[in-house]
Amino acid sequence: MSNDNGLVDEYEKLESLKKDIESKEEALKNKIIELAKQKNTDILFGAHKKCSIKEYEKVVYPEDKTVLIDKIKSKGLYNQYSAISYPKLSSAIVKGDIDLEISNLVKKEKAFRLSLKDI
Repeated sequence: MSNDNGLVDEYEKLESLKKDIESKEEALKNKIIELAKQKNTDILFGAHKKCSIKEYEKVVYPEDKTVLIDKIKSKGLYNQYSAISYPKLSSAIVKGDIDLEISNLVKKEKAFRLSLKDI
């Protein structure tokens, strides 16, 4: 086991802070939205910034999308609304499971992913 010079611990600390900040940010956003609703406004002002609050419709898809996809296909709209799954395509390219003409159209480079686990 090699010494990490405290890098892993520092990374863990930052990841923890990031999660805490994101949680606080979400709670603060909710408070701002609630205040704007109470004041019947879409703009709130701070000491140095203004905050614009815009309500919009968000589409929430069902967890099992089979029925939705089948309906889109039956209406002849699948090609219009389908998209390439880049993670699946990337995996096939890395594994060499795809036609070389397709594989030759992209480049491959080394990248790194970090993950933390309790010891």
